[in-house]
Amino acid sequence: MPIETWFPLAIYYDDLPDASEHQQALLDAVMQLEHQGAEPRNYPEMAWTGDLHGVEQIHTHPAFSWIVKQVELHVATYLQEVGVDLSKVDLYIQRAWPIISRPDQGVGAHCHNTAHVSAVYYIKVPTGEMSDPGSLVFFNDARVNEVSPGLGSENTDIVDADNYLNQLDTAYAPVEGRLIIFPAKQRHAVTMNETDEVRVSLSFDIVLTATGKAAGAYEFLTPPPNQWRKFFA
Repeated sequence: MPIETWFPLAIYYDDLPDASEHQQALLDAVMQLEHQGAEPRNYPEMAWTGDLHGVEQIHTHPAFSWIVKQVELHVATYLQEVGVDLSKVDLYIQRAWPIISRPDQGVGAHCHNTAHVSAVYYIKVPTGEMSDPGSLVFFNDARVNEVSPGLGSENTDIVDADNYLNQLDTAYAPVEGRLIIFPAKQRHAVTMNETDEVRVSLSFDIVLTATGKAAGAYEFLTPPPNQWRKFFA
């Protein structure tokens, strides 16, 4: 008797063919922004993230125009693959920022609750070592197959065989030139950079709004920003 699986998490990725041509320019731009940003607000074991240091609008910076265009194209493809009618939504890059992970630094578990779609692009990834340069980990918080709450907890050995029906997370190793796209609400983290080199990436948060033409859409999507009114305007 078969066991069928449903409701998959849709993670999209693609290795951009022109990545090497743009790598150095992107890397130089990120390092300059780190130097110009606010005083460090992170602990030594935390990667430097632009969103905590006043560097969260790189999508408006000319140096990042190539990758911004790539994000727009690939996010549109991702949304179409999951069934979104792009004629009925408007897409916005809400914010975008660089991440610099030096040796023994990572990013703790979190999700992007103010966005709908998130994307990560890897500019520079340490190579030639067996150590983990810092993998992107997605957590299975729904645990739809956990028949008793906590049954798969690391504090017990009740579930003694990990498989695709009970896995609590999945990890994507970073690859230079790779773009990864996923639902912003999905809780994720980045494991520690165990190499002696720096890993550099970019993060993007994308928001969907109604176009203003789709009847009933406002029940599920925010109206277009041009219809908003600021208090005391």
